[in-house]
Amino acid sequence: MSKKIMLLTIAVASVAIFALPAAVSAQEVHLENVTSFEGTGGAGSLTAEGEPWFTCESLHVNGIFTAAGTTGEMSLDFTGCHFQPFPGFTAKCHTSGSALDNTNKSSGTFHLITINSGKPGILVTPVVTTVQCAGITNTIIGGNVIGTITSPACGVESTEMTTTFAATESTQQHKTYTGTTFTLTSKTGDNAPKNAGLIETWTTRSATKGKLNCT
Repeated sequence: MSKKIMLLTIAVASVAIFALPAAVSAQEVHLENVTSFEGTGGAGSLTAEGEPWFTCESLHVNGIFTAAGTTGEMSLDFTGCHFQPFPGFTAKCHTSGSALDNTNKSSGTFHLITINSGKPGILVTPVVTTVQCAGITNTIIGGNVIGTITSPACGVESTEMTTTFAATESTQQHKTYTGTTFTLTSKTGDNAPKNAGLIETWTTRSATKGKLNCT
């Protein structure tokens, strides 16, 4: 079974504020005393069942909070991006307007939330992003993706925050929030959109110490 792996993207920032169901307030997480952040991530992938696979080698992320330390906008720049339509063959991939033929840019909104067992997490809603691969194919990515904030813990102050997105092939580890299922989707050419699994870890840093308020 072939795969489609593409880093994204995911990656994120939309021109509109991301709207959540009215019941979310009890499950929001607030990052106190932080207004903006930037950081880096390593290699990652996005996998959709029955599609060629894509990877990127690294990323740079920037973000700002627009409401109460919970909601904001972010942008991500990925480098070293390729896809492999079949074993033994790879091609460089880029988004429209990228400076190089193997760089991807994405943007969107984010919302800090509570996931399983009260752990802090993040719900990212990227803008619909088209990735071009060596003039061979176009891949369109959209939807939503949920990640886990692995550090700091709730109530701990820090200038750094690490976020992990985990998946088993095209199935994301965390998909449900406030009773709603959120999925990232990927579509190549005329194919129908398929659920996609993002694997990525990034660490962001802020000028001031922030504390996660998870209650």
